[in-house]
Amino acid sequence: MKKILILLMVLAVAATAFAGGGGEKPDQAAPTKTVEEKVIKNPDTFIYATYGTVDSLDPCKAYDNASGGSIQNIYETLVDFKGSSTEEFIPLLATQVPSVDNGLVTNGGQTYTFPIRKGVKFHSGNDLTVDDVVYSFQRNLAVDPDGGPMWMLFEAFFGNYGSRDDDGNIVLTMDMLNSAIQAKGDSVVFNLAQPYAPFMSILAGYWSSIIDKDWTIQQGGWKGTAADIARVNGPGEGEELLYDIASGCGPFKLSRWEKGVEVVFERFDGYWGPKPAMAKAIYRVMEEWSTRKLALLQGDADNVQVDPMYYEEMDKESGLIVSRDKRQLGVRAIHFNQKITATDNPAIFSGKLDGQGIPPDFFTDKDVRLGFVYAWDQDTYINEIIANTGVDVPTPLVTGLPFFNPDLKKPPFDLKKAEEHFRKAWGGQVWEKGFEVDFLYNTGNEVRQNSVQMLSENVMSLNPKFKVNVRGVEWATYVDMVTNRTMPIFYIGWGADFPDPHNFMHPYMHSKGYYGGRCGYNNPEADRLIEAAAVETDPAKRKEMYYRLQDIYLEDAPGIVLHQPVENFYFRDWVKGFVYHPMQNEFKYKMFDKSY
Repeated sequence: MKKILILLMVLAVAATAFAGGGGEKPDQAAPTKTVEEKVIKNPDTFIYATYGTVDSLDPCKAYDNASGGSIQNIYETLVDFKGSSTEEFIPLLATQVPSVDNGLVTNGGQTYTFPIRKGVKFHSGNDLTVDDVVYSFQRNLAVDPDGGPMWMLFEAFFGNYGSRDDDGNIVLTMDMLNSAIQAKGDSVVFNLAQPYAPFMSILAGYWSSIIDKDWTIQQGGWKGTAADIARVNGPGEGEELLYDIASGCGPFKLSRWEKGVEVVFERFDGYWGPKPAMAKAIYRVMEEWSTRKLALLQGDADNVQVDPMYYEEMDKESGLIVSRDKRQLGVRAIHFNQKITATDNPAIFSGKLDGQGIPPDFFTDKDVRLGFVYAWDQDTYINEIIANTGVDVPTPLVTGLPFFNPDLKKPPFDLKKAEEHFRKAWGGQVWEKGFEVDFLYNTGNEVRQNSVQMLSENVMSLNPKFKVNVRGVEWATYVDMVTNRTMPIFYIGWGADFPDPHNFMHPYMHSKGYYGGRCGYNNPEADRLIEAAAVETDPAKRKEMYYRLQDIYLEDAPGIVLHQPVENFYFRDWVKGFVYHPMQNEFKYKMFDKSY
């Protein structure tokens, strides 16, 4: 009887609550969570976990995805790509995208005028002005660290590739800077050396970020004078001023960077555009796959780097959304360094062809390079190591770009031919004496680890005197070793700076290119064709040049091109807003929201 009375009282209370009297709604306690209700972890923070360590936060120095991905969230550029397009642009810190039609591209395509947006604040509180834009480009060109991305702007503005000559002497002058980049009322004017079709794409890259002039000078940066160029030009590793400090005008500001651990971003409440949904974003370094996977499945990360061999495994998991089969404008390759820095370089051991190491010019012998080329098992790589998540391309010019030659094939896996070339290398000394060398990969990247291990084992199987040591180093160290030319042989990727064949053939094959220059590759015919093709306007002539360059790559074998990546992205199912771009450098966190 007591239970019945209690039940009637509960029903009476409920009926009173729902009857309503036309007045205000009564206060209600938070609803009790049911088993089925989904809970979002860290609802105001986007967390991305990967194995790449940031190398630098200075836009004129950073030239890797981990660094660029951080920079593009702190700073902004004059323009950006529209959605997933590689051909259409939207204005950011500029108010218009220049074109011939709107009169902002003149002088036969050599002069671009950008009206600059007003009402924009830097993270320091300073206002964005035209002077900041002029200073940003002039400062980055004046600093021009070795191994950085400034070569693209030098090529566009001056028709060369840097601020220093081959002997290290500074050739950049203040007159050159003032002639190329000028303030004109509320606009900035760029004067190019010649018409240059990729220019707009270059301006959309993080290396064209606009920095805070007054704040930068206060921190000890370039003073904007001719006399100060020599002081700031060509800084050593980690000595660039904006290495770990920043005042941009992007949607997020730098909160904390603990190198090798994480970068923390905070939403900038003074941002001129639509405010990001996320109050914070975190780029977190997790080198172990099992740790990353657990973080994603438990909701402690919203997205993690998933290497291709784990796609099938992750497809069986619940609580995730997957963006599949995204083809990059990028390429992966193994490079042979023909001009290794020998000073204090343990990777080449004795530094001599004595069976206990290799000499700095070991890879100048084409038979050495071909020995490694024929020892590469492409079928195993494509089918097992990357689990068929890549396009097999023979040279750095990839599908999706003009003038890709679909009829070319890379040399086959053939250990007998590999042995033939090793027997001939260095007049027979390589086979007779043997060698020892380090073959490195960046820790956490299991695709590279497995690839390096496979090639090393194939080479060592040919001769017991061949010793190729596989070991991992963290990403920032890896990048620095490539830049400093201490890496004898290495696996690394390239993502498009701009969607044109020039941005692939120049880095890989020009004697001053990012990889060509750092690996001592020098073919005068390749240099001539690359330079001519960049400014040629006749598509038929460009095709002829790029077809010849692809042939030269296979003839010279400066490296082994492995594949063009096709990626899957795995997010927690509460993540919204992802827009893929084939040239993206990590994520722009302002795109993300978290909700059900």
